[in-house]
Amino acid sequence: MKKAKLLQIIEEICPSALAEPWDNCGFQIDTGVLDYERALVALEVTSEVIDEAEAEGADIIITHHPLIFEPLKHVYYNEFIGNSIFELLSNGISVYSCHTTFDKTVGGNNDYIGELLKLKDVRPFENDNGFCRRGDTAFETTFIEMCHLAADAFDIDEKYFRTVGKLTSLVNTVGWCSGAGGEFIADALREGCDLYITGDLKHHEAQLALESGLCVLDAGHYGTEKIFTENMAAKLRTICGREDQEIEIVESQADSNPFNSGRQL
Repeated sequence: MKKAKLLQIIEEICPSALAEPWDNCGFQIDTGVLDYERALVALEVTSEVIDEAEAEGADIIITHHPLIFEPLKHVYYNEFIGNSIFELLSNGISVYSCHTTFDKTVGGNNDYIGELLKLKDVRPFENDNGFCRRGDTAFETTFIEMCHLAADAFDIDEKYFRTVGKLTSLVNTVGWCSGAGGEFIADALREGCDLYITGDLKHHEAQLALESGLCVLDAGHYGTEKIFTENMAAKLRTICGREDQEIEIVESQADSNPFNSGRQL
């Protein structure tokens, strides 16, 4: 597939105009290759993902999290970012990131969470911050039952979950924001949510929710965004198939959960 065509397809899925001003969406590394035969879709670039891309013969890695977020002041071979840049360039592998664009786009991370949780009438928050969604449960349920459902839907072990509020609390309306969405606790309260799901919850955000009677499930940054890989890959395959474009879309199998040590303390 021509590089320009792939960029056009990505733009169709998650328009660059949706990116937050502080974000760094788009090319992280552009090797100058004009034709792509294979794309690897991954949550983020890690050493394992780079090895996977090399083994798969990928020309480009399409990620959610940017490889380069803060402005670079130097590139050192013995630091992760510098070493990754050297490795990727040496193997002719480009990197393109769809970060806040995919969080906010129709059918992106947050709409997909509503689909996975089988919620009804999924819609954006009234204040329309672009990220948060809310939906209603199909029948009355409890906080603990929603935790079990989320673990299955996100394919994440509940040992990584943190909860705020009584697990026996009844839940009818659920709000959520993938990644780190603790800043929207007040918005979730205004929306009348019984439960709010996000990741990277801070202490004071948790206290605000607790004192306000809002249940919160912190399913982790990784837990709420690992779904990017399957969702983005499916969208790319659908459009490429529709337009009879010759490019293979491969889903990364790497587990990039930084807290997954595999051992109990």
